[in-house]
Amino acid sequence: MNVSDLLALGPEELASKILERRKFLAEALPGIEKAMSEDADTLSPEVEKLRLARDMHSNRIAELKKRRNDAQKEARGLLKQTRTIRSKLEESGGLKNLDPKWAKAKLEESLQAIEDKIEKEALSLTDERRLISERKALLKKNEEWLDQRKKSNPEMAEYVDSSKKMQKLFTQADKLHQEMLTHVEKNEPIHAEFIEKRAELRNSIRQLERSRALIKQSGSAISFWENTSKDGFDKLLTAAKDVESGGKSTVLRRNAELPISIKPSGGEEE
Repeated sequence: MNVSDLLALGPEELASKILERRKFLAEALPGIEKAMSEDADTLSPEVEKLRLARDMHSNRIAELKKRRNDAQKEARGLLKQTRTIRSKLEESGGLKNLDPKWAKAKLEESLQAIEDKIEKEALSLTDERRLISERKALLKKNEEWLDQRKKSNPEMAEYVDSSKKMQKLFTQADKLHQEMLTHVEKNEPIHAEFIEKRAELRNSIRQLERSRALIKQSGSAISFWENTSKDGFDKLLTAAKDVESGGKSTVLRRNAELPISIKPSGGEEE
């Protein structure tokens, strides 16, 4: 029954329809409350389990990220230091016998370019892995070169030691980063499921609370319409005319919709 049909009814018939509806709800709502309570009881431990799993990965990710950042920060400081030492060695002639190909593409410049991309650009996981692989290859090449240069140039000891320490820190940062990405990938579906289940739980709790609120209202609502049908509609009609004339309504409007759609047999939901 739509609004137009309801408005076309007389007071007695309208009251009868409302009373019928209220009695139907009084019978149906306890079952709805039970169903919503069972849903909430089932979902609650599932949500908590997912939250704990998500938080475990999130905490591990945060820890690994901090350790990676600390290692990268120290390594980047050493990168600047090795470039300074290298410049001094070049000026003093300590690097006079460099391999031309290596001199053309210095390790420090190549590493710095990679670090700038990692630090400043928004990269996908695939791009991050590619850059880390490039850095790993450069560091391996540098280690071989350093061993050769240290043997032939004893004065390069400081440069070699600084470079090797830098290389060790970058390697450590790479391992931490890879471990962090593993936890990120594992955590993504867990977090997505947690968000979904939490929304379901919140919806079940809302519907449970609304069911309980309507159950509390049912008894007084049924009594009101039974008494109104028995005693007549003079008070209601007088109040309706006052409201129609601009007066204030004495009826408290409650925002208490049904928790789920319910239709009495042979009729439509009001």
